[in-house]
Amino acid sequence: MEDTNILKKIQARKFYLKKITADKIEKDPIDKTTKIKQEVKCSILENTKENLSLKVNTKTFVDPEALFSIELEYIMHFKLKEEITDEEVENNINELISFLGQEISYVIASITKKMIGVHVILPPGLEIDELDK
Repeated sequence: MEDTNILKKIQARKFYLKKITADKIEKDPIDKTTKIKQEVKCSILENTKENLSLKVNTKTFVDPEALFSIELEYIMHFKLKEEITDEEVENNINELISFLGQEISYVIASITKKMIGVHVILPPGLEIDELDK
């Protein structure tokens, strides 16, 4: 039930990386097959007639635990053309943060190259696991 017109209600957007925690785990994977997982949590910081602010936290790690764990926190600000309700934000959250996926993939690839010697490149899409109001 996504409303693709939500992006038409946005006049401008900007984001910045607020916090990063990267841990190299001195443990090799037990199996040849491991999964790189990503957890994404989002919070509405402000939602007024003119502005919408979101906090997006991601945790990227190897399961079972090995090699690395990277946590990123981004703040996103939207200047609105018209008001967006909390319900509209909730129903369209993946659309609102979709462009952030490319940025996160780039940051993760750069960090993992320095930590473990290879670029870990993630798909640019983000799927929200949790949304707080």
